[in-house]
Amino acid sequence: MTTAQALMPRYLWAAEPQATWIPPDRLVEDRYHVIAPQLWRDTKPQEPPELLSPLPRQALAYAHLYQYKLHLPQLHGFCSLKRSGETIEIPLLDNIPIDREGKLLPSLVEAWEAATPLHQAYWLWQIIDLWAPLAGTGVLSSLVLMENLRVDGWCLRLCELIPDYPSGNNKVTLSRLGTLWLQTLPSAAPEIVERLGVIFSKMQEEKASLRDVAGALNRIILEQTSQLPLMWRIAGGTDPGALQQHNEDSYYPTPLELPHDPTGGKIAIVCDGVAGHEGGEVASQMAVQLLKIQTQSLFADLMKSQQIVSPEQICNTISAIVRVVNNTITAENQSQEREDLRRMGTTMVMAIQVNQRMRNIKRVSISHEIYIAHVGDSRAYWITPQRCQLLTIDDDIATREVKQGRDVPWHSARRADATALTQALGMKSGELIKPTVQRFLAIEDGILLICSDGLSDRNLVESSWQDYAGRILNTNLPLAEAVESWLELAHGKNGDDNISLVLMSCQVSQSTGNNSQLVKVGLPEGVFAHLPPLPKFGLNRIINLGLFLTTGAGLLAAVTIIIAFLHPDWLENWRKQLSPRSPQVELRTTPSKLSALLKLGWGE
Repeated sequence: MTTAQALMPRYLWAAEPQATWIPPDRLVEDRYHVIAPQLWRDTKPQEPPELLSPLPRQALAYAHLYQYKLHLPQLHGFCSLKRSGETIEIPLLDNIPIDREGKLLPSLVEAWEAATPLHQAYWLWQIIDLWAPLAGTGVLSSLVLMENLRVDGWCLRLCELIPDYPSGNNKVTLSRLGTLWLQTLPSAAPEIVERLGVIFSKMQEEKASLRDVAGALNRIILEQTSQLPLMWRIAGGTDPGALQQHNEDSYYPTPLELPHDPTGGKIAIVCDGVAGHEGGEVASQMAVQLLKIQTQSLFADLMKSQQIVSPEQICNTISAIVRVVNNTITAENQSQEREDLRRMGTTMVMAIQVNQRMRNIKRVSISHEIYIAHVGDSRAYWITPQRCQLLTIDDDIATREVKQGRDVPWHSARRADATALTQALGMKSGELIKPTVQRFLAIEDGILLICSDGLSDRNLVESSWQDYAGRILNTNLPLAEAVESWLELAHGKNGDDNISLVLMSCQVSQSTGNNSQLVKVGLPEGVFAHLPPLPKFGLNRIINLGLFLTTGAGLLAAVTIIIAFLHPDWLENWRKQLSPRSPQVELRTTPSKLSALLKLGWGE
């Protein structure tokens, strides 16, 4: 915990039913100020909370579900509360759904009526997506208490995990969830209310299928997103760092590659090589090139598909791609007889904006899916002017200790070996590599940042994102300038490591502060699908309009020919001014030096 963090207010959630009895403004154990029922402020954040070892059973679910921290709180510590001669251990949770002022975010019910049909369907889909992992840890009850479900823009978040009591009428089933969701139907958006009613009714059938519910909600989501425009700006850069003479990082796209990229700049990759000078550089470059080629094949397959491909299928395909890349680097290690710490390897984080054909009666359009894949400690963030959300979880020893229920996040991060990697491409065989692949939807203006740990170390992204978010999204700040500025900041703050990042600025609203840098992405036949339909004219008006336009075009062509004949230089200058600009990507490079930081700690 840094000094600045220790001075910031820390709000915690008291995950114990008896905590609801404590009235506001009470000071618990001379430390925790009760703000609202179960919402406490730590008045001594610089002091560590009480820890229990081993963790009690009710706390293990937070450990086993740590990889879902985007949606779920984490265990911070405990408070021993004495009542009637009995000691009650109250779990205190961090990463809870509150705003900057420490107030609870709106519940799903509170936000539901004013939400767009896309937000409504996406929130429900996220509940279904969490169903299986929460069922596996015995906390499905967390999803059927509406006050426990909070919304942070597009993202669904939970206040706490509630243990299941499977006996009697309290058993949580898909049917029970469908009955609960029926209460939201009267205020559902008119565009989707009928289809939601069908889904909710089918959920109450005896043989209701979780896969079918997820598929039906996913179709609604993709159809709704296909009605939105989608614009990308993309830029990236790299810096070897102040203390490094050699850069083992590789990234994509570079300025030379993007103009020839058949995907139109919808893939971003950052790889951070490990195992020394020679091996790390080779591994990161191999990974970038192989991931690019394999992912382009995925795009081609999706373009051919006449059916919606489920998120689960795409995630599985991307995982297979990552394993193929891993096995290729592993084979190279074997051919060079590299063993143990001499093995070359690399971390990776990859963002893919996927388009699927959305066919209906009127048009063919696009979807707004973004898939994030990562191995190691390179990261992905989603940033808006209101929030910065970490989308990935590092594959390191600190994370391993938390997920196995042996420690809590803040304490595990203080270990001497906390940042040692537990997996990277090229260090294990394919069946042992476990890439994390997740699907998100671009339904709001935002910035997708992927980076190596040279940028994310020391919480640099979390402490600096507000300086960039508003200027990138709301002003004329070129994206390449933001990349350059962030690299310079990291060079000064985290200069002991290589630094690489790629920014993908996403716009779905109708206006932007810098239209000249926008790149429209999507299927050729659906690229203008978001435009309003043409007004209806009668046949005579259409014929007259056609004659008028034809005559006007002929006159304009004649005038142009005459001017071109008399002033040929004018025509050439006019043509150059109208030539479309290629997508902007900027690369910052500096001279290579000799060594890089060796990362240790392989294996579980």
